[in-house]
Amino acid sequence: MTDEGDRKTEVSTDVLFLGKVLERVKAGSVLIPRFQRPFVWKSNQMRELLDSVRLGFPIGSIMLWETGNEVTAVEKVGPINVPRVHRRGTYSYILDGQQRLSTLFGTLYLEDQNPNHDEVDWQIYYDLEAREFTPTPRTALEPQLFPVNRLLNTTKFLAACRDIEEAVEPLKGKQLLQEADDLANAFRDYQLPVITIKQAPLDTAVTAFARLNLRGRCITIDQMVSALTYKEGAFNLADEIGQFKEELAHRGFRNLDRVLILRTVLVALDRDLYAKDWERLMVNEKTREALPDGFTKAKKSILLALDFLEPLGVVCDRLLPYGLQLVLLAEFFRHQADPTKEQCELLERWFWMTSFTAWFGSVNTARARVALVEMRELALGKRASFNLFDLDAAAAPFPTRFDARSARVRAFMLYLVSLKPRSLTDPTNELDPRELLSELGSLALTYVASRPDNPELANSPANRMFRDLELVGQAVTHLENLGDSDLLADLLLSHGFPPDATGAIHARDRMALLSGRKAALIAGERKFLLAHGITLPGEETGDAIADSDVSDDDD
Repeated sequence: MTDEGDRKTEVSTDVLFLGKVLERVKAGSVLIPRFQRPFVWKSNQMRELLDSVRLGFPIGSIMLWETGNEVTAVEKVGPINVPRVHRRGTYSYILDGQQRLSTLFGTLYLEDQNPNHDEVDWQIYYDLEAREFTPTPRTALEPQLFPVNRLLNTTKFLAACRDIEEAVEPLKGKQLLQEADDLANAFRDYQLPVITIKQAPLDTAVTAFARLNLRGRCITIDQMVSALTYKEGAFNLADEIGQFKEELAHRGFRNLDRVLILRTVLVALDRDLYAKDWERLMVNEKTREALPDGFTKAKKSILLALDFLEPLGVVCDRLLPYGLQLVLLAEFFRHQADPTKEQCELLERWFWMTSFTAWFGSVNTARARVALVEMRELALGKRASFNLFDLDAAAAPFPTRFDARSARVRAFMLYLVSLKPRSLTDPTNELDPRELLSELGSLALTYVASRPDNPELANSPANRMFRDLELVGQAVTHLENLGDSDLLADLLLSHGFPPDATGAIHARDRMALLSGRKAALIAGERKFLLAHGITLPGEETGDAIADSDVSDDDD
């Protein structure tokens, strides 16, 4: 690949002393482009990297892009401001190794008066006795704790050594100083492979960046797409998705997968739902130009889809059985923001059928694409029903095990939400499932009894119920403490217990309590299914697989 001047891309590899590389960073001749993700390393990762250098272990190469093009760069590397130097008509930008280089530069060149920046403690010490790196101690500094930011500066290194000599007796001081000298030599002698891509246009450099980061676990697909579509001062998809997720957090959808948002953007651009060749797709100039409008349309359609789902009880991401349901609904609302009553009724039945039958759990990419086409045609008035979806399909049976990764279990949770569960500490108030699930995840449904004798009942959804945010321990203890009252009876009904559950509570018969609730939940859920036009399952209970494509983990 060649640049605008038809010059061939050159790649050179050099092995440089660590100090020389860091001096280039300090001088501003090596910069971090803004299309890189921010510094995200934890303190333990930073200390492990320093220890690898101490031991002479390889830490991987640094890849630079040398170009005459000026690309927006960050003002700081780690906690330190760096100048912007234009030398010999070229700039050097870090493509791979940003986290490592930022760690080394930030800790080794840290000024004493600026140890913290962006909630990162850059001040790291080396325990000369224990031979390990440690963060700033909470108590007074011991003489054996040598500050890392004094290793490569001769004046500061000698001053730190004098501090040790004054603080400890001579023999111990000699041992500590020898250890400090060995440590400094390890850093001064460390050599780092540096790969430089020269004479390459931006697309080549960013493609290299994207390919490198595909192997890592910290970059997301939309961030890679943003790298591939990067233009100075232009639309940044990753930033926009990040801001949109902050907006979604207020609606209980903080954990909505970024990939689902990206797929909705692709669909809004009339691209393939399952596009994977990002490199070829996103270097297309028309796609780049269309991204801002595509994102705006996708954002609006997702919000309309959430407005549709909220009355159905889907008030947060952990109650959404399948992410693809949201993508398809968003595509409908992209084309039809004001659906008819008949369309809404059809969509509701479609949602409940696909949720309770686990339809998307076994769908392949070809059928998902057909489903998208049918949803679009429904919105455009080209069809009044579905061919692909059998709305009369029987629901999957009541799950034998509670697993929040299962779409069928999430559908069951929607039934629990429909009962408007009441507070265990104040039965006159209703609980807020959105708040509970957003704060606690699947732990928002606590155990009714933590150690029932029957294993099947122990693992059953019948042994889970919504709890108060501050509640600790098994729910049955709190239920027993409520005593014999009408409030207890109303509370139990709101959580799917049968009317006679108060007797089992007073008798402290937890097996009877759980078995009675299981039967009541199965019967109640069946009434719920019939009310929404869903065919009842042929069997009473059955296994539920972990098939939801909506993560049950935090970002």
